[in-house]
Amino acid sequence: MIMRIGLRLYLSVLLFRAHESAGFVVRHDAASAGNGRLQVRDPSVSTCDDFNRRRVLMRLAEDELKEEAQRLLERAQELRASIPESKEKVASSESTTEIIKDSPWSVSGQDDVPGVGYRFYIDIGREEGTWMDPRWGASGKRIEFTLDVKFLTGEASIADDTVRDTMVKDNFGGKSSPVCILQSAEMARLRGGFERMKCYGGGYRIDSGKTQTARFFINVEGTPESGSVFGDVSVPKGALYFSLPCFGNISNLSTKEGIVSVRQVGWHTGWRREESRIAGVVRAVPIETARKRDAF
Repeated sequence: MIMRIGLRLYLSVLLFRAHESAGFVVRHDAASAGNGRLQVRDPSVSTCDDFNRRRVLMRLAEDELKEEAQRLLERAQELRASIPESKEKVASSESTTEIIKDSPWSVSGQDDVPGVGYRFYIDIGREEGTWMDPRWGASGKRIEFTLDVKFLTGEASIADDTVRDTMVKDNFGGKSSPVCILQSAEMARLRGGFERMKCYGGGYRIDSGKTQTARFFINVEGTPESGSVFGDVSVPKGALYFSLPCFGNISNLSTKEGIVSVRQVGWHTGWRREESRIAGVVRAVPIETARKRDAF
């Protein structure tokens, strides 16, 4: 019995020294004093006091960061208030307006002439059932471009004989408004502005019957028929004709797709004469909405 107790004490001493040399803290638990067991504690494990101390330090650090952020904010507000900004803002606004007016993508003209502005999104390419030459756009390639226009209104908008004669006379059973002037930007914007096409404006009228349709044309320079980046599709030189539903007046054009056509001589109607051939589609968006969306 005495040897067994002595052996247990000897082993306890060895265990104590082993843990102490490894960096552990060994203590004797009074609650377990009766069985002579030792408890080993790793010093890396935080006690309750250590945890509370760390929480206090973290809160102090957070308070210091908040105070520093508040000081920086107040300093930034002081710097902003010291900068004279009113004149610069007015100058910046005026210069931006001038840039838009002087841009070849925008309609330039008399601002005092009333009118309604739109941006046309035109998609030229082969459409089903078209009478265009079979080789034109056979590959499926298309030419997409935008063009800003202004439909003039009021007394000064009435077109001359040249514009009236260019309009297609195809509203035989309904009423038509007088032909008016349609102004266009100097250039159409192709391939995101990397290509351009010269435009010369045109004319428009509103046909009324069971529904109302805006019919108009724009004279364009066109694109090369061959040897261009557009392949076997091109914008024909001359007048591009458009038709879009409208509601009441020209300021309420439909946002749905309309037809783009050209006038070319052919035999599809039974004898050789000038006929309309579908060359693509168009959508109209009010100019202010388009400028906000497109950022130009």
